[in-house]
Amino acid sequence: MAVIPTWVVPAHRDVADCHRMVVQLADVTGSHDALGQVAALGWVVGLRPAPLTQREERVNLDLVRAEHWLALCAAAGQAEPSTSEWRRFGVEPRPMVAGDAGFAYGAWSVLGWLLGEHLDPPVELPRRASDGSVRPGEQRYVTLPRPDLPVWQDAQRRRRERQRAEAFVAWRGVRDRAGTVG
Repeated sequence: MAVIPTWVVPAHRDVADCHRMVVQLADVTGSHDALGQVAALGWVVGLRPAPLTQREERVNLDLVRAEHWLALCAAAGQAEPSTSEWRRFGVEPRPMVAGDAGFAYGAWSVLGWLLGEHLDPPVELPRRASDGSVRPGEQRYVTLPRPDLPVWQDAQRRRRERQRAEAFVAWRGVRDRAGTVG
């Protein structure tokens, strides 16, 4: 049974909407970042192992913060966290055993949103009326990709480059604040 932990910052309805959207996105596109998003959401609500380390232990805030940092390192193309960084999170070191940079970016975006570190959800969510219903015209749909078209392939390449650059800037900012970069 899926349970949204109390430490999750976004509203539970938003988390449920996000889950529906990323599952649809992953099913339709098969994109690695959408698969990372699905894995991260599934882990946090207790339905899957950790997205990158495949940890099986019960989810807690320290594990989520550590997995979030590992995902950022992988998405930015940087080395995995050091033993001292794992200790700072209070968890046992684990190597990344699943996913690639795109998958890690998806997991990082979801975990950061759930932790309240990213204000925007990883996907566009429908806006709801005060009664909880989706406002007319606010439905969100996933369009079918055409992976055989060069324009789609170019768009995917640019998206991956943008994601890696965004992750690197975030990674560098965290490192600078932590005083670990010379």
